[in-house]
Order: sequence, then structure tokens, then C-alpha cells
Amino acid sequence: MQFHALQFDAIKNDVTANRSTVEQLCSKLPLTGKDFIVLQEMTDTGWSMDIHAIGDTDSLRWASGLSSTLQAWIQVGFATKLGERGVNCVSICSPKGEVVTTYEKSYTCNPFGENETYDCGDALKIVEIEGLRVCPLICYDVRFPELWRLAALEGVDVFTVSSSWPMARINQWRGLLVGRAIENQAVVVASNRTGTDDIAPWGGMSLIISNQGDVLEEASLDCDEAISANVDADAIREWKEAFPVFDDVKRELLGKMRVETTQYLDGSDEP
Repeated sequence: MQFHALQFDAIKNDVTANRSTVEQLCSKLPLTGKDFIVLQEMTDTGWSMDIHAIGDTDSLRWASGLSSTLQAWIQVGFATKLGERGVNCVSICSPKGEVVTTYEKSYTCNPFGENETYDCGDALKIVEIEGLRVCPLICYDVRFPELWRLAALEGVDVFTVSSSWPMARINQWRGLLVGRAIENQAVVVASNRTGTDDIAPWGGMSLIISNQGDVLEEASLDCDEAISANVDADAIREWKEAFPVFDDVKRELLGKMRVETTQYLDGSDEP
């Protein structure tokens, strides 16, 4: 299966312009018929604390329509408004335009005050597609290895990360993601936005990292760009069998966060 990570300079709250940019980048992808496209956090609005402006933009209808048009899997980021507060989410849309799962960010980025607007989710989501187990995550989640390990113990092959990671800590972004790939024996596909807004300069450097920590593709720091790489499910599992690190995990040291898995088979999803 081929994975793609897109990055661009999101114009704050300009849904029309941001969607147009995504569509243009997608139109240039080398799609093969078995593709998974990862878009950045709060894809069509930019990462924002203005929940009243961005909480009702119908991002899922747009993204599911795009996934159907492209006949590809798409992970899209958006905010959901719940009263006066919100939830930072990503959803995975199927090539048939169905929303297969929605993940709510487990760790709000409180150093930037995200907790003043958004509530945390309470469950990890895994989707089984094309012989791969995929787990979506969001930005600040990268800093918390215990979250990743819970998913890895459920056999995740690929972590797909939608982000707005600042330029000031972009080297940490790269280092953390390489570490997450190595310790969880899983591929990491991470999309990060570029540009500058009233919150921060953003770092770009979207990445696709192998299950052994090799950087397969790396985007620039400051350009609208898409990167692509093939992911081999057999190779991932062969390494897990050859070096069975999970046999030595002490589960009693981990938390008990709920992990929900969805199987997508022949156009239908089954729990």
C-alpha cells in the first residue's frame, strides 16, 4: 500500500482556499489504486482556538467526497464544537467516501493553551485496511510514548499523524517520530503544516519513517509539498517476528485506555 503525507501553509479560517490547496496537491500524487493520504491537523481551517469560527465547517463531507473522487483513503483533521468547547479530531475516510473511524486527540497541547478550548479524547482507534492495522494520532500525542505502546500491543503496523508542529522544535519532531517508529516496530507517516500565523511559525518536515527508524521520505521545512512511500505489511511483521520485543513488555506498567478496532472489508466496517 502506498502512503502519502501532505503539507501546506494553511490560511487561518479560509476553508475554501485551504481545500483548494489540498485538492491541487492530491491531483499531483502518483496514485496506484491502493493509497492512504495523511493531511495535517485541522486541515481546512488551520490549528485554531476559535471554536466558534471553525467548529461547523463540514470538513467531513468535503474530505469524504474527495476520498471518493480519488478512490483513496484520506485522514483529515478538523474541530468538532460541543457547546462552548470543542474536540480536536481526525477521521479516516474510505475510497467509497465513508467515514470509517474518528479519533479524538488524547493530549491537548496545554503549553499553547489548547485545554482552554478543547477536551481530550478517551480512546485509541485502529482500522484494519488492505492487510494493515492503522492507528491515527494528532500532533502533541507524539510526546507520549505510553499512548503509542498501547496501540502497538494491538498489532498496529502504521501510525498516521496529523500535526501542527512549530518550527522552534522541529528537530524534536523528527527525533521523537524516529523513536516512536523504532520502539513500536511500526511505520510512521506524519503530516505537518508549514507557514506562519498568529500562533507560531510552523515547521513542515513531513516524514515517512520505516518500522526500523529509517527516514524513507522527508519534506522540506517551508514548502507546500507531498511525499510518498510504499509500505509492505509482510516486511513489518517479519521484523516483529525476528526481534519480538513485545514479548518483554510489562503490561502492568501501562495504562488502561480503551482501544477500539474497526475492520474494513469489502466496503463494510465490522467491529
